[in-house]
Amino acid sequence: MPTFTASEPVPFDLPLAREAFATAGALQAAATRRAAEHVTPDDIAVLEALNAEYETALADGRVGDAIAHDTAFHHRFFELADDPDLLVSAELIMPRLSRMDLWLFTRKAFDPSQNSHPGILAALCAGDGERAAELVEASFTDAGEMLAAIVERSSHAR
Repeated sequence: MPTFTASEPVPFDLPLAREAFATAGALQAAATRRAAEHVTPDDIAVLEALNAEYETALADGRVGDAIAHDTAFHHRFFELADDPDLLVSAELIMPRLSRMDLWLFTRKAFDPSQNSHPGILAALCAGDGERAAELVEASFTDAGEMLAAIVERSSHAR
């Protein structure tokens, strides 16, 4: 396995990044489906509060805080799903995404329409766990594809 010094950029593996986002999306969707089976109004209130904190942090340009609130929002589904194996699987994949979070969430600070949380919350309130899961999964897949498109464009521009 090659080693890299601080002065050398670590190569970006585009297919691996896409796979990581797709895998994370599938795990998040599974947790959302399971959580939706027994989500309560109190759970919705917690999720709404986390989303409000996320939106405020983005609006204020506090990208690190926005990432933390988004992570807490999605982690809540794993707590509600009450499936330790699912949680461990997600905990193994999420560090692979963290190196891309800053770029993705900085872009979201300039385009608040990319927030999938309101649609997810609306689906949960309507009792449509499947739709909520689809929206969660799409948010991860779309983020991976958005990142891939930028990387591909920049590599063709060279």
